[in-house]
Amino acid sequence: MTGNEESEQRETGADIAGALVGWARQSSRHGVILTLQLVHNATDYRDHRFHKIAVALNERQLRSLARDLARAARARGISLNAKPPLRTRLWLFLRGLVTG
Repeated sequence: MTGNEESEQRETGADIAGALVGWARQSSRHGVILTLQLVHNATDYRDHRFHKIAVALNERQLRSLARDLARAARARGISLNAKPPLRTRLWLFLRGLVTG
């Protein structure tokens, strides 16, 4: 691949790989549109040169992606369950002291 072809390929967004910087989710009639922000390296991140890639997902694809992400999180030992709010935890603690 010549230098010109490589820069042309980079500009068109073909075969982009990099670090995920952020994402945005937008509802559509039949699913969601997920816009990913990617960077190639730390310099691109510092210079705010993000590649924005919009991906349309129907409900089936969205469920499948969610399942795969949940499996990946569990495989890494990451809990996806949120902690109860602080007031609930305090109430349970105080109730345990009184009844305990």
